[in-house]
Amino acid sequence: MSSAYKTQTQQVSAQFINSNFVRKLEDGRTKEAQDEGTAFIRQKMRQESYAREILEPVMLADDEVDRDENTDQPKKIVEKEPDSVATFVPFHGTGPRTWFRGGRFAVYFGKTESQRFTKSKFELMTYQNDIRKILSDNSVKDMADQEDQKFTDTISAILALNPTQVIAAPSFGSAAFKRGFQGLVGRKQPIGKILMTKALYYEALDLPATSVGNDVASRHYDMGIESEEKLWGIPVVTTIKKDICDIGAARSAYIFAPQNYLGCFFLLQDATLYIKQEADIIEFWSYAAPGIGIGNTQAVQRIDFPA
Repeated sequence: MSSAYKTQTQQVSAQFINSNFVRKLEDGRTKEAQDEGTAFIRQKMRQESYAREILEPVMLADDEVDRDENTDQPKKIVEKEPDSVATFVPFHGTGPRTWFRGGRFAVYFGKTESQRFTKSKFELMTYQNDIRKILSDNSVKDMADQEDQKFTDTISAILALNPTQVIAAPSFGSAAFKRGFQGLVGRKQPIGKILMTKALYYEALDLPATSVGNDVASRHYDMGIESEEKLWGIPVVTTIKKDICDIGAARSAYIFAPQNYLGCFFLLQDATLYIKQEADIIEFWSYAAPGIGIGNTQAVQRIDFPA
């Protein structure tokens, strides 16, 4: 999820938020003001949505939204590819005639919302950084955690009904991923991307040259694993969200088919910053309205490694 956000209201002047910064510029302390951009001490790492790297979000126009038949809740109906078969016939024969019927599935929407931050504008003026922007950027990434949690919960529910699509592997290596690739291809699904935590991804540093090749092993030694974006030619999405990505005590890696085989990610509204001011009190928060749907339960394979 991009940390850039829209501002829904323009009630709060940037002068209130950046007055200290502006004062320094007006006083000629340009270098001091520039240095303030990096003076804020972060408490922990945050990351954007990995679900959005597996399924690219699509913003829906108003006329593209469907209404649920029993409520006023919005949804989006997505059509599936109709199945087909061919047959061998003699020159004077004809193929079987059938009425085709394409399947459909509905993608429902929800709302993610950040904490609501409240501050007196006079207190806000004492900050040397744009605290509004910092908190809002962090809020967007906190909301991304909720998207990733729902995405992972949905995938886990699908795999719970299809236990053959989960592999328990004794160790991280090419043999485990080969079984995962074979599982997808055996179900006539193409291979798209791999998802795993950064901690698990670092296990690739120990892969021998006989497994990944001399050139790859050399790059790992010189530049580390972050210089690579693929394993065995497959794009890898990594995340720091161990508490969301990993299942139970295991360390999990997911192999997904490409998006057009997997599902959809729709947005009624992307992350938006709402600002409200009453007298000297400023309140702001972020919200979005996403919907994620998995249309093909055969398009994912999970590999669980011991912790």
